[in-house]
Amino acid sequence: MNTENVDYHPIKYIGHLDRHKHIVLLYHNEKYAYWIISRYILNGLNNNESCIFFTSDDPKTVEERLSLEGIDVNLFKQKNSLSIYNIEKSYNDKLDILSTLKHIRKEATFGMKSPYRFVGRTITDTETKDGMTLGIALEKIGHEHFDEFECSQMCYYNISKIEQSLRPQWIANLLKNHHNVIYASEPDKAVAFDTKLLDEG
Repeated sequence: MNTENVDYHPIKYIGHLDRHKHIVLLYHNEKYAYWIISRYILNGLNNNESCIFFTSDDPKTVEERLSLEGIDVNLFKQKNSLSIYNIEKSYNDKLDILSTLKHIRKEATFGMKSPYRFVGRTITDTETKDGMTLGIALEKIGHEHFDEFECSQMCYYNISKIEQSLRPQWIANLLKNHHNVIYASEPDKAVAFDTKLLDEG
């Protein structure tokens, strides 16, 4: 694992989180995002969890990024405890969100053993109003039924690619529909906290 990130606050934060938490990771720079994503996955693998990475990118690209962060991708794939699952673009226009989420979960974990730890998101379109509207609805329904999925999950979003007119509404909804939020940035700006703190004011 990259020694540069050992004292990075969000890395320490995720190391103390309980299972079955729904986390949102926000970032501008992929470098910091992958520090957290990789450590989150490695923590799960070390705890004998099956880890599934959802992506619309080429799975090989994701595997290379995880390898660069010190994860022995081939070893964990052979053990059937790590999978890079390609999200189809067609999922972006599904209307029955809960059924779609359950279908994806069943398909993505086929042949793997619980407990499960997911990283990624099922909506890949975050640059249009329609995509973001669907994304907000998906996060809300997914969070309301989160206990039914019996998993831990980290959703991640590149803030710079979010459709600008919906950005304030989108961020507010993400905070409402996750247990924890992490902003991955330079060490002096990075933050991580339980969203319940927002209700205590």
